[in-house]
Amino acid sequence: MGKLVAYHLPGAWGLVSVSPFCLKLDAFLRMTGIEHDAVTTPTPFGGPKRKAPWIEHEGRKIGDSTHIILYLKERFGVDPNQALSEEQQGIALSIQRMIEENLYWVMVNDRWNTPENWPILKSTVLGSLPRLPRELLAPIARRGVMKQLAGHGMGKHSAQEIAAIGTRDIDALAALLGDKPWFFGDEPTETDAVAYGQLANIHSVGFSSPMKASIAGHANLVSFIERFAARYYP
Repeated sequence: MGKLVAYHLPGAWGLVSVSPFCLKLDAFLRMTGIEHDAVTTPTPFGGPKRKAPWIEHEGRKIGDSTHIILYLKERFGVDPNQALSEEQQGIALSIQRMIEENLYWVMVNDRWNTPENWPILKSTVLGSLPRLPRELLAPIARRGVMKQLAGHGMGKHSAQEIAAIGTRDIDALAALLGDKPWFFGDEPTETDAVAYGQLANIHSVGFSSPMKASIAGHANLVSFIERFAARYYP
């Protein structure tokens, strides 16, 4: 079996990647113990979908964190969700969709569409690029993200409406976690990797946001982030 190579966007704020999807994949690889080489790439354009993360394995390039994980489960015979019931599997997918198709876009808005946060994001996310390419690329990248926000629909809302949307998602995650150590009980599952990738990328950033404050208001979510980091990122 050939060596797996995983490509991630750079890290910051104590996280191995500023991308929730890259961090999710990295967490999944640590959780399952799959041997791999991790490569940091300053841009996502080398991937087959021109997005990060992506992997190279046995002559194949695979993009999209969800597609990658489905491939890894089958190819390496690992599945942190295998003990879940059919009902729990359905709940797990619902949680993933809420995090990745809704809460993610609230985070994108916080980072790219909030004037006071944009300079910090630009110097952090694009900080590994030389100054001149960074200054040329940054406004192009921002315009592209703003179009994606509008196309998704999140960008059509006011800042107050977006904050309320994100707060409801975070409140729901806190309620689902409850007083359990992990979302489905005593052992972590793929859902915990999904949640950590997103929540840590809101909670640990170097600027303020309504979402960061919302997470801070839920002691169980803060403990979850710390617990996951202690277990997989000591």
